[in-house]
Amino acid sequence: MEAEYLKSDDEIFGALPVWSARPRIAVDFEGEYNLHVYGEHLCLIQIFDGEKYYIIDPRAEKVTRRGLEAFFSLPTEKVWFDCQSDAALVYKLYNLRIANVYDIRVLAQLLGANGNLISLEEEFLGLSIVINKKKNQQANWMRRPIEPLLIEYALLDVAYLMRLKDTLLPLVESKGLGERAEALMRKATTVKEPEDPWKHVVNWKMTPPRERVYVRNLFLARDSIARRFNVPAYFVMDKRRIGELAKHPPKTREMLRVRIAGEPKRFSEYREEALWRAIERSAEELRAQ
Repeated sequence: MEAEYLKSDDEIFGALPVWSARPRIAVDFEGEYNLHVYGEHLCLIQIFDGEKYYIIDPRAEKVTRRGLEAFFSLPTEKVWFDCQSDAALVYKLYNLRIANVYDIRVLAQLLGANGNLISLEEEFLGLSIVINKKKNQQANWMRRPIEPLLIEYALLDVAYLMRLKDTLLPLVESKGLGERAEALMRKATTVKEPEDPWKHVVNWKMTPPRERVYVRNLFLARDSIARRFNVPAYFVMDKRRIGELAKHPPKTREMLRVRIAGEPKRFSEYREEALWRAIERSAEELRAQ
């Protein structure tokens, strides 16, 4: 598959009239989610307009929020598969919302099909797509240049989305589920305000208020080291350790050292100092309450 690469705002604006003239385009993302480096990053935007493939490179120096906003606000229907996490990423990184998304995962679920995109394309389009999905999903999309095989994989995610919608929608409507699909579509394409990230480390609702103070400060301590060295947070310390330390905070620094002895040695010096400060800070906050 060949695609036109858009590596600047000017190139994005140059393509907008083409996409605006289409009734719909197929869109998907590739991103980095704390797997190879610190934080979450939008790495690639794949587009198929029914005739031609495009790739927007958000990592390119000349692609800015201005160009991305112009694309995301385009009124042309954007056919997607499972857009919620992608839309949440765009909102988190750029404070932008994606206009006019049609998520075909909603149609699939109404038909009782809960598999991934490839399984849907095999079941409803009769396609046979052989790829190492796990390997490709774990690829480092931050690297440039991107390997041709990875580009091929990325473009496959948009190649058949419009055909899939054209197949699934009549099936949904034939079952009298058209209105239900519209209601679920609104829900699926609604972006919620992001929660504090430390609330996902433990079962927040079941965690006592006292432990929550420790969880927050310990999370931020680990995060500060990960940000400093630009590594995923799990490189610094397993997130389960945060819950364990919050539940039974060590009384001394020596006890802390023993509790975290099994964590990666690379960050041992910084980790112990940061965690001990977090524990002391938590104790001070609780005394002040």
